[in-house]
Amino acid sequence: MYFWKVDSLVDDFKQNKVTQKEEMKYILLFSILEVLNSESFINVNQTNFYDTLNSVLLLIFTIIGILYCYKVNSEGDNKDFMVRLIAIGLPVMIRVTVIGIPILIIGVIMESSFLLSSEESDSGESTVMLVIISTLFMIGYYWYLSKKIKEVSH
Repeated sequence: MYFWKVDSLVDDFKQNKVTQKEEMKYILLFSILEVLNSESFINVNQTNFYDTLNSVLLLIFTIIGILYCYKVNSEGDNKDFMVRLIAIGLPVMIRVTVIGIPILIIGVIMESSFLLSSEESDSGESTVMLVIISTLFMIGYYWYLSKKIKEVSH
């Protein structure tokens, strides 16, 4: 795995030397670094417990989800993992988001009506309901993505 030698990586791709497992490592590390660069990890002083919990769960489910999708793909034809993860991941993300928006709205309404005072709900910080919904979103995303990758690879 190259961290600095971009030209060497380009040469390896040209010569078809990059394996599916190496591709998975690149996409996994790239995704982990993206999560770690998120606002909740960078601005620790401006977050509450639920913001931090949400970020940690995002990191965990990103790692587990990518590894699971890789496993599903490698048990099939073991081809085009990065392409499938990204290309199939886009419409899956859109679909899960569209389905998740009404759930998020209902959750926020329920939480603001029953669980929190108006002062807490207006703070802009994450709450237990948002953590639950985000976690369900991540699980749903990687489950559906792995299902579609399985269809392509088998």
